[in-house]
Amino acid sequence: MNVDVNFYGDFSIEKTPEIKKEISRERVNLLLGLPQKIMNIEKIPPIHTTEWFNSPADCKNLTDGKYATVAECHDEAFFHFTAGCSRTIMYDLGAVCAVDGARVGLLREDATGVGVPPRITVFASEDGDGWQKVGDLYELGSESSPAIIRKEVKFDKAYRARYIRFAFNISMHIWIDQLELFGCTDTENAVAIVPESEEDPCFPNVYASTDALGSKDVLLAYICHPNIKPITKEVFLPHVAYIEDGKIKDTLFDGYLFLPYVAFLYDKYTKRPLTKESWQLYIDTQFAEGYNMDALDAAAEEVGNALGIKDYKLSVYFSILYPVTAVKEFGIVDGKMLDFSKVEDRKAGLKWLIDEQYKRFNEKNYKHLDLKGYYWFTEEINYSDGQLLELLHFTTDYVRTLGLITTWIPYFHASGYNDWQNLGFDVVCYQPNYAFNQAVEDVRLFDAAKTAKLLGMCIELEVGGTEKWHIERIKKYYAAGAKTGYMKDAAHMYYQGGVPGVYYDAYVSDDPLLHSVYNDTYRFIKGQFKEDEIEFNLEDN
Repeated sequence: MNVDVNFYGDFSIEKTPEIKKEISRERVNLLLGLPQKIMNIEKIPPIHTTEWFNSPADCKNLTDGKYATVAECHDEAFFHFTAGCSRTIMYDLGAVCAVDGARVGLLREDATGVGVPPRITVFASEDGDGWQKVGDLYELGSESSPAIIRKEVKFDKAYRARYIRFAFNISMHIWIDQLELFGCTDTENAVAIVPESEEDPCFPNVYASTDALGSKDVLLAYICHPNIKPITKEVFLPHVAYIEDGKIKDTLFDGYLFLPYVAFLYDKYTKRPLTKESWQLYIDTQFAEGYNMDALDAAAEEVGNALGIKDYKLSVYFSILYPVTAVKEFGIVDGKMLDFSKVEDRKAGLKWLIDEQYKRFNEKNYKHLDLKGYYWFTEEINYSDGQLLELLHFTTDYVRTLGLITTWIPYFHASGYNDWQNLGFDVVCYQPNYAFNQAVEDVRLFDAAKTAKLLGMCIELEVGGTEKWHIERIKKYYAAGAKTGYMKDAAHMYYQGGVPGVYYDAYVSDDPLLHSVYNDTYRFIKGQFKEDEIEFNLEDN
């Protein structure tokens, strides 16, 4: 893995002679008082390059033996980490020792956004060249907040090691008071390190491709809103085809993700406690006679006929809704009233939702639609939901038994974005969240592209409206794609606020600037947008 962003400076190992230590079988904390080197792999935003958000590498808090006494972010015992995707912390024990366990102390303080990573992985090396994973500190949560969490892992055996790495992912803030490594200086009964591949599957450094997703350009098609009409064939047509002067000239979006409007699932920022009746309404709306799915199939048939493409197919994806634990009486499934405070009932509800959509799709016998997978709707991972990880793995495993994939679209630096493979998803699409706020600088597009490639994700293209600044921003997404390579190398998803939305508005508009969005979207999809068409302001970044 190539790392070219390191806020903490040099991370290399200095191969110095071993320090002569007294041979002892006493099990002690081998890290006590040692300095560390720290590496991040994603650029830390300037706002977070302070000693409050990120303690300097020479801070002694991690190994000074002083534990936090108060579950509060201002306790001076904590070492601070913020942003930067992940951290790897390395120690030189000075000599080869026998290491057999590790312990960490963490803060969870929901009110300040200080949380815990999904896991902390411990790697060991005897010579600094070959590394082996020797243990995981996981299940780092707590039942309440605020709390100080202490977790220990006993390795499966004692290993001969001089160098140690602790690696963990970061979504926002992680506060640690102590890292401890246990073992002794007597290595007689310790086993040698067996070096593993340096290639980390969580950091493939290649964009998620069309082959992985099952389509190249997927439009988000929102449905199920009381004040918005269902999508008709006429509205879908200029999305399925590129139309010029009233004539179908070429294909356009080749995939469609059906999902509910946020207002259907949320009351402001709170998930609605929806029951089976509401979930059924969503499914029924998706397959409404003559609309939505039906309309997309009809549009695909017209486009295929117009272009002479035999058996023209579009990819479709369905949504998985969140089973809110407050729902005690979801509805009857397989003769049982489901209670979503119970993990097995939540699994049963999700399986019913997946199966019902799968069944309805097959009953329709669409000629031009291929079901490729399911989308996990929430844009972040709520690690405080103690059942969620089990629920996710059940869901993703079950979807794969159907021969389909699961996909997810986290927002920029959403919790879990850098742990998506361990969460069980097959393909993840990253949101730059550049389109909606003029204060967000151009460098965001390049930071998001770099992270998406590093983590093996694809990219979401976003357009927030039809004003001039919205138009300028979507064109910058396209130019950044040409410049970074995600235009041709990555699969894409597209947010336009609904269907009809900005792309449709651009298609029907007589205003040259607005209409150019439609034409430029076509050129981006076909890999024809040029990076030098748009100027970026990347000064001081």
